[in-house]
Order: sequence, then structure tokens, then C-alpha cells
Amino acid sequence: MVKSAIKYYEVNPWKIIEKGFDPKRSKASESIFSLANEYMGVRGFFEETYSGETLIGTYFNGLYELPEKPSNAPYKGISRKSHFMVNSVNYLATEIYLNNQPVDLAKGSFTDFERTLDMQSGELVRRFIFRQKDCTAEITFKRLLDVENFTNAYQVIEIRMLEGKADLLVKSHLDYTVKHFGSLKPWKVIESTEKPDGFRVLAQTKKSRQSLLTDEEIIVSHGEISNPNDKKMVFTKQIAFKLEKSESFKLEKRVSHLVIHGGVDSSHKKTLEEIVAKRSCYEEALKSNRAYFEKKWAECDIEIAGDEENLQGIRFCIFNLFQTYRGISSNNIGAKGLTGEAYSGHAFWDTETYILPFYLFSNPADAKKLLMFRYRTLPNAIQRARELDCRGAGYPIATLNGDEACELWQHASLQFQPSTGVAFAIWHYVHLTDDFDFLIKYGAEMLLEIARFLASRGDWNPDKTGFGFYGVMGPDEFQMMVHNNTYTNYMAKRTFLYACEVLKRMEQSYPSEYAKLTEKTGFSKTELEDFLTKAQKMIILYDENTRLFEQHDGFFKLPHVDKNTISTDEFPLYSHWSYDRLYRNDLIKQPDVLMMMFLYNQSFTAEQKAANYDYYEPRTIHESSLSPSIHSILAMELGKTQEAFDFFRFATRLDLDDYNRNTFEGLHVTSLSAAWLNIVYGFGGLRSDGKYLKIAPKLPDVWERLKFRIRYRGRTIEVETTKTDTEIRISGESLELQIYDRLYMVDKSIKVKTGGPHDC
Repeated sequence: MVKSAIKYYEVNPWKIIEKGFDPKRSKASESIFSLANEYMGVRGFFEETYSGETLIGTYFNGLYELPEKPSNAPYKGISRKSHFMVNSVNYLATEIYLNNQPVDLAKGSFTDFERTLDMQSGELVRRFIFRQKDCTAEITFKRLLDVENFTNAYQVIEIRMLEGKADLLVKSHLDYTVKHFGSLKPWKVIESTEKPDGFRVLAQTKKSRQSLLTDEEIIVSHGEISNPNDKKMVFTKQIAFKLEKSESFKLEKRVSHLVIHGGVDSSHKKTLEEIVAKRSCYEEALKSNRAYFEKKWAECDIEIAGDEENLQGIRFCIFNLFQTYRGISSNNIGAKGLTGEAYSGHAFWDTETYILPFYLFSNPADAKKLLMFRYRTLPNAIQRARELDCRGAGYPIATLNGDEACELWQHASLQFQPSTGVAFAIWHYVHLTDDFDFLIKYGAEMLLEIARFLASRGDWNPDKTGFGFYGVMGPDEFQMMVHNNTYTNYMAKRTFLYACEVLKRMEQSYPSEYAKLTEKTGFSKTELEDFLTKAQKMIILYDENTRLFEQHDGFFKLPHVDKNTISTDEFPLYSHWSYDRLYRNDLIKQPDVLMMMFLYNQSFTAEQKAANYDYYEPRTIHESSLSPSIHSILAMELGKTQEAFDFFRFATRLDLDDYNRNTFEGLHVTSLSAAWLNIVYGFGGLRSDGKYLKIAPKLPDVWERLKFRIRYRGRTIEVETTKTDTEIRISGESLELQIYDRLYMVDKSIKVKTGGPHDC
């Protein structure tokens, strides 16, 4: 892989530390130092004036805006419902003046810059010494988002005069002049109320008319708080006084936000009043955060001995998964989480395939809530299928609210990974939890409508001997309008079979619920027979002699490009090659056939996996950040330990070391979960698609020990492995597990030789 690391941050097991400030890394660092609590997120931008490069971003989960002008796509089926997660009020905005000179790190003189993110509390601290001709001051900024009381955010600013004295002026703002995508100004202020210690402001997006109600409280150690009333869309409180040598000034700002999807009435204002009445101070919120993260790390920590960089890396990944989602909202997970504007905050099929396993094995209730988002947006998916001249439910490739937001028809109209991904996720969730109540009440209806969509979108070949999908795009987005993509066909086949299995089971064991479903959907047994026939006749391009699955019709006949002959300055190809050139060869963006083999791993033989890995990996350029982890997992399974570790190097530190040179856009949240997959499924050898949960750890050469925990059917399973021994401990009832290639009934713990099969 033609990628290199930028080693910029200190290696530390529990903190991300930036010592010294490189302006060229400013926007990437803003992403790295982002804070979130699922309800809201804020990039790690400087609070004070900064005239250098920056992306000031504050975001709220599910709060979106519409484009200024709707799409004028001339053809039916092309989405006209684009929407995006909107940049919101900058409630941390501050101006600091010392003797009438602004504190601006792009222009002023400073030393001893240090910024630290504590992954055990979610606190971000930045400190530097600012020097002027007549004074020197140490300035410290602290911020955090309250995890438990998630509507609340906090800021502390401390200024200590080291040399000289200064006339200090601090302006604290609620700034609604923020720009989205660098130009769009999406907000209008509906009403505002001034208080002695701050403002209460109601603002609304101009197009979607979603509302944000914000209340602030400012507490200062010295000086009088006044209101200069200088700008219409910027609400300012200021403090001015003289700061002598060795004296200090402290400002604490407490802010509460309430997102309202639609108009505001007295009940919303009452809710905000209740939130404000219970709002604590910075130190109490910090204490609460520490308790929360202590509990979460006890449940989900991964320990690696012998590799401090990847220990820090995987904890950074897990920490940001904690920040991104924990089931408090009814929304999905955006590709960048709440850390940037790239991908417009949209959720993709990555949620069901890459992200869901982390929540399945840490808190299955959170995983269920992610699936419930798909159930709530089932009507949107049914409408989308109609737009595509199909029946059933076609889930969107990109969405915040359930509507298709992707205006690129070659993705939105040709990719069915979201629909088959939802079906797979339902199966995976029920398979691991035995939550048949969810399956009967919600899952069955989704499965039925997805199967209907697939049945109506696919077609028969000319002699009616095979059913398949024509004019599609699989996971490999370098191939467009292809026929019988193997991933698409195989996933559709599994969807048909599972839908039929569930519907038959409902009829036999849950006749009342089955009757309600048939009445609601108009389902008949004729459809069931149709699904089964199409599953049985599904075209799967497979060669018994080579054991190769052809990615799609004609893939083996495409012109070959040796990826090693492509110069490094041509990457990423999306940015340097003519768009049509991407589709004219056998280069692969990300795993396609191999993705199928990862999801349904135990449905394929070792020989099939080896043959397809050896054929497809040399053609894959890993332009997707999700690609290395899947290849690492399969390489480890195939005994390619060093190759697996080489791929893994990109997983945990993709953003920390900015391998793709695009961390400035926001964190690759779905890749953070892929890093967890890489360790637990790759080096931990977890497999969750068979009859029994399988655990088969094997360490890369540089590691001395690996330890991780998962939740499974009410039990905590702790896996600890060294080069010689693997011990598995279970809290809860005994459990039958497949450890390497043998079945064991594990009561409290069991120790085996690493690599199996003999007991110690």
C-alpha cells in the first residue's frame, strides 16, 4: 500500500498529546481533538481568534439543513432530496486582548504550546505562553461535553500574568454567523433574551426550519460582565480589567442546547428551563465524565503489550466510538460522526456491516436501536423503491433522515448494499441475541420489504435459467453498471432465504403476528415461493477448478493494471484520474468478493478464501479507509501474519497518523470500528456467523499479549492470549464455545495452547 504515516502526536496509552504547534497540521488536529457525546459534537478548533487555516465546526445529531436550491436532476430515480448535517452556533467563540492586542497564534509570539485529550474523561486542555512587548501570559483553555447530561457543554479559560501587566479584555460569544461548506450561512435568529450572565437564543435553519434553543451562563473570577451589543448574529458578553503580574483570571462558561425538529412552543422552553436548573459546574461535569468513562473502559478496553503505538491507536478508536454513539438518540451514525462536514453527516451501509459488531459485542441494546432507525425509516425506503420503479423497500446509500441524499445516480440507484446490509444486520443481531421479539415485531417486516425490492429489481437471464442483478455497483465503486456482481447476488440470495425462514417460522409459531403482517403488507405465499425460486436460481459466478468467484460478468476479461506501476503522486486515483478511467480496468477500490467472505466467513472453505484473496488483493488499491482492516482479518486467517500486520498498521492510526492525508475533513468513524474488527476478528480470531461463537487468537510477532472483552447473551467473555497460552474467562452462566477447532463447555475459565487444540 502506497501510504505513509505522519508521526505528529506523542505516544501515550491514555492521552493524545500535541507538543508544539504546526500550522500545517491545524485542521487535521481539529479533527483529532474533536469532542462528542452523541447528542452534539465540536471540532478541536481554537476558541480564541485564529487567522490561520481552520474549520470551525459544531454539530448536533440529526440536525440538518437543505440545499439553497433543490436538485434539478432531469431523470426519474435521481435523488432530489439532498440534506446535510449543518454547522451550528459557535458557543466557544472568544476574543482575548492584552493591551489592545489580540491573542492570535497565527500572528503573535508564543511558546510551550501543548494540547491534550484525556480519553479517560473526554476533557480537552490547551495551554501556551503568549508573549508581547510589555507582558507575558500563560493562557489555558479547557472544554468538555457532559456525557450523562448530554445537552450541556462547558468551557474554562484561565489567564495568568507571568511578566508585566495588561489591560485585559475578554469577549465571549454565541456566534451564529458560522458558514457551512465555507460559504453557506444556514442560520437565522428567531428570538433572543439577554441575561446578566449570558444570553438565551432561539435560532432556526433557513430551509429545513429546524430549531436550536441555547442558554449560556458565564461566571468570572474578576471584573464586571457587560454587553457591547456589537453584532446582530453574534451575542457577546465582555469582561475588562487590569491584570497585574502573578494575578490570574478565570472564566467558566456553561452552555445548554436543545434541538427541536420543527417549531418551538412553551413546552420546549420549559424543558430548557429544567435542563438549566439542573446544570452543574465544570468540575462536577468532569467528575461525572470520569465515572462514565471508567465504567465504559472496564467493559470495552483492549490491552496490547509490546506495541504502545497501536495500544494508543485502538483506544483512540474505541474512545471515539464511545463519543459517537451510545443509543441516546434515534438517529444513525454518520461516516464522520460529529467531527466534520465531509460526507454531509450521512450514514451509509457501513453502519450495518462495519460498525454494528462493536455495539453487538459491547451493548446489544445499542445495536438494536441502530436497527430501529432502519425500521422507523422503512416508509422512506418504500418510497425510494417506487422512485426506482420497484416494489418493497430500497434503503438509501446516504441519509440522515431516511431519504436518499446522494445525488450521484451511479451510487444511489445502483448500489443495494444498504438494503442487503440491513437484512444481514437483522440476521446477525438475532443470531447473536436470540431477540425474537424484535424479529417478529420489526425485523420480519423489514426483511419482507427488502426481499420484495430485490425480487423486483433483479431479473431473469434470457433463457430463464438464472436470476440476477443487472446494471449495478457492488462494494467496489470502481466498477459501474455491471451485471451479476457476486456480492450483490450472494447477499440477495441470503436475504431471500432468511426472509423465507422467518416468515415460515412466524406462520407456524406466531400465527397472530403473522396474520397482522400479511394484512399490513398484503404478503401472500405466492411471494414466498417467488423468493425461494429466485434464491435457488441465483446466478453466482464461481469456477470449481480455480475456486474463484468472478466479481461480476466479464471482470476476468478487463484490462489488467499492475497497481505497483502507478506512481505515488497519482493517489488517490479519484483525485488524479479521469473519472471514466477508473471503470476501464481491473483495479479494485475496496473488498467486494472478499467482503462477502468476511460477512459470511464460515460459509466458505479455506481453499476458496485463499484463492480469492490471492487473486483480488493484488488488484486492490485500498482507496477506501475501510479496506485494510478486512484484508488484514482475512490475511490473518490465511496464515499471512506479517501481511495482516502490515494492513493493520493503517487501521488504528489511520487518522492519528493521517495516512490518507484527509483527516482534516473529520475522523473516519466507520474505520474506527473497522480497527476494532481488525483486532477482535483478526488477531482475536472471533467469528460470529456460525452455529457457535468461535474464538481463535493468534498474535503478530511484535505483540507479547492481547486482552479484550465482549458481551454475549448476558455474559462477559474475556480473552487473554500470549504467544504460548490463551485463557478465556466467562462471567455468567457456562457457555459452549468453539476455541480454535474444538468445542468446549466453558464454566468460569479455560486455558488452551495458543493455536489450539490441546488444553494446558
